[in-house]
Amino acid sequence: MLRLHYDVVVCTRASFITSSNGSSIRSSIGFACAAALLAVVQLASSARASTDPGLVLALDRERFEITVHDVRSGEHGPPLHVTLGSPANPTPSGEFSLYWVILNPSWFPAPSAQRAGAVPQGPSLTSPMGAAKIPFAGGGSIALHGGGDPRLLGKPVSGGCVRSADGDLLRLIAWLHGQGALGSSRSREDGEVHRAFLRPARLIVR
Repeated sequence: MLRLHYDVVVCTRASFITSSNGSSIRSSIGFACAAALLAVVQLASSARASTDPGLVLALDRERFEITVHDVRSGEHGPPLHVTLGSPANPTPSGEFSLYWVILNPSWFPAPSAQRAGAVPQGPSLTSPMGAAKIPFAGGGSIALHGGGDPRLLGKPVSGGCVRSADGDLLRLIAWLHGQGALGSSRSREDGEVHRAFLRPARLIVR
């Protein structure tokens, strides 16, 4: 990091010293400096990520439960009792990186739901997505989300998503915030509110 810091200082000074020697020189050095600064930021970000083992959300299909663990601190978050995909639309297995928490989410029904007459709904707290969602598979179409009917928790009846009760999911999001895992809320024009993961996080579906 000392070498990178030195390069940035030299780059900044070089831009200042040559600024009176013509626009072409200024442009060339400006682009070079911008590239150097971008490289420093990317390397620093990668270094932080590589030293943080992150957070793990582990879904146990047999128990219909998600447990949460901050590997760095050793702390455990609030567990979630969930609904899973039906036999015809199973929740995918694997390990999935998590990038966003979306509050007040839109809902785009699965093809099977559309055939039954369901139509998309804009950002709302009362859609089948519930209060929030955390996309993890299917290009964002499959998510851990709220809106779970308490009578259906512990059953495989969804279109592939993982549903939980709104209160449980919001408690998880508050815990993630307390672990320094989430960035600031950013409101979109459509009404959704997005928060990016600042630390590595993944969902493991066994």
